[in-house]
Amino acid sequence: MANLESFDEHATGEVLARLAHLVRWTQAQEARALNHMEELFRKDVCKHFGSEGPGIAFSVAAAECAAILNVPQTTAQGMMVEAGRLCSTHTATLNGLEQGRISYAHAQVVLDQCQDIPDSKLPEFEAELLAKAEGITRPQFCAKARRLREKTYPETIPERHQTAFEKRKVVLERDEDGMSWLSAHLRAEHAQQIYTALCTSARGEQADGDLRTADQLRADILTQLLMGGLGSPRGGGGVPREGAGRSGGRGGTGNAHGVGGSGNRVRRDRSSGSGGAATAGTPDDASGTESDELSGSTGVLPRAEIMVLINAETLFGADEQPAELHGYGPISADAARRLARNAVHWTGLAQDPQTGEILGVGRRRKVPAGLARWLRARDGTCRFPGCRVSTAVTEIDHTTDWANGGDTEHGNLEHLCRRHHRFKTLGFWKATQPTPGVMEWTSPTGRVYRTEPFLELRCHDAETDPRDEPPPPF
Repeated sequence: MANLESFDEHATGEVLARLAHLVRWTQAQEARALNHMEELFRKDVCKHFGSEGPGIAFSVAAAECAAILNVPQTTAQGMMVEAGRLCSTHTATLNGLEQGRISYAHAQVVLDQCQDIPDSKLPEFEAELLAKAEGITRPQFCAKARRLREKTYPETIPERHQTAFEKRKVVLERDEDGMSWLSAHLRAEHAQQIYTALCTSARGEQADGDLRTADQLRADILTQLLMGGLGSPRGGGGVPREGAGRSGGRGGTGNAHGVGGSGNRVRRDRSSGSGGAATAGTPDDASGTESDELSGSTGVLPRAEIMVLINAETLFGADEQPAELHGYGPISADAARRLARNAVHWTGLAQDPQTGEILGVGRRRKVPAGLARWLRARDGTCRFPGCRVSTAVTEIDHTTDWANGGDTEHGNLEHLCRRHHRFKTLGFWKATQPTPGVMEWTSPTGRVYRTEPFLELRCHDAETDPRDEPPPPF
């Protein structure tokens, strides 16, 4: 590689081939290391936890590997499961990967197609699959391997289908520019029916003169159906117009922020201090562009809470600073104000005007609602390294336990999912919060990892410590 610029096409091709071989060898060694890590944790943990030991050992080992490899824990768990199979029942596939004859993607196809094969037949079937894997792409190999399995072992089809069906799910992934991906893993026939119905509806709208593309129409029709709209996606009255269900809230001056969501009852909460918070309804657009495209002749919007963090100046149009949509990230000031126009619930948040911090509540054990909402917006997800579980389904934990003198203030609180809360409680992972909102974790092997909050907090001003003053009421 030191003299790559001088290589011709043939020599460069040889370099690529050797690099591919090296990558495959490395992936085989990574699988061995992952499996060994689990074995080490299993020996240590099982001595203390009995029948629970293997599950706890697997989860703790996966967390350690996820932090080392900088991947989500679910990814590390999948890698560890594959590593365990490669190092036990599928050593022939591991050897093929190590020798560079197949890629890791090909190895994953082998592991997938060998599920539910009788143990006595497994070595023979695995060898037959590996013989077909060399020299073809992963999609080509996947098609051949599936046909071979279904022809040789047709009795495994119902069992595999049931296993796959039990993994059905809906996934939300953030994207750029105010968009997100919503995908669903469904039965093939259901997915096909849904997509066909969307295509048929889209063609009908285009036949009626709608100028949107088929992709745009499918997306708009799906959105309309899931949000309760009825009738044509080009209709007029499905989404409440500006002013419908509006409620106000008045925050103070300074760096005020709001947290918003939807609800049924109009309620206004006020608090002294520098902040105000809003719980907003479903977005409304007075311009008649997005709302008109998505609305139907009739519409019923489902109840759902969303949270929007917005400063007072932006809320009232004094500046155009972006707001934060909880679970997504920055959104435009205009989009945030559209959400606020239909707010049906405002929650006051007192916030220090210089540091942006929510003040603590001392030795009260229960976290007040206002502080809990702030923490939910601040953290965004479980604060364990690499974990992406939303704060909507996590628990607020005292970094230093309340029973051991830990205060109920934002500098000693964080969200943890149940799994990682248990890791901390059992003592496998140690957590500290050296500065409010910043977590430092020490793993069982002594490595230290740092996690930052979802919201970027301003640096603390040492000259004016808001905690020296009495906290305002929540």
